[in-house]
Amino acid sequence: MSEKIIALDIGGVCLNIRHDLCCRYFGFNGLSEIPANFLHAMEKFECGLIDDKEWLAEFRMATGGRFTDNEMVDGWNIIIGGDMAGMSELMSELAGSGYRLIFFSDTSSIHLLEVYRKLSFANLVTGGIFSFKVKSRKPGAAMYDAFEARYGKPCFYVDDRLENIQAGISHGWNSHQFVSTAAMRHVLLN
Repeated sequence: MSEKIIALDIGGVCLNIRHDLCCRYFGFNGLSEIPANFLHAMEKFECGLIDDKEWLAEFRMATGGRFTDNEMVDGWNIIIGGDMAGMSELMSELAGSGYRLIFFSDTSSIHLLEVYRKLSFANLVTGGIFSFKVKSRKPGAAMYDAFEARYGKPCFYVDDRLENIQAGISHGWNSHQFVSTAAMRHVLLN
């Protein structure tokens, strides 16, 4: 029997994302107020095209130099919220039933460390494919190809973004858009 692998997006599936709190921390009223050059730097950072120091330099310019590096990292990490309701229990059940849980996420090295600190069931996840390592973001084919090269096709893929689900389907993955833990449980266990 082949391994039963579940590909898990992180933000909006495993844990809550709180852009609004991060924006307020830095004095912005919303994502639309964040300077375009910083948003571009964030994309490059999540794709591993710039390192932490280069990203912090861009962030420093975007915030007018008002924050120390540690304050900027702390503020950036406010985005990472707690577990999505019920996911810890569902992931424990799945892992206990022989499923292998693998992260499949667009993220940065800074956020990934925070995910492992905050996500209550991170210890159940046994691997991952991350945009900053692949140098591409979903729905780019490189992410899906990297996952398959390392783990094969997952038996189940869940993501909150429709364009990522559509890319999964085009790769022949059993892909489902996350709307709630209850809906995911129903699809997986019924």
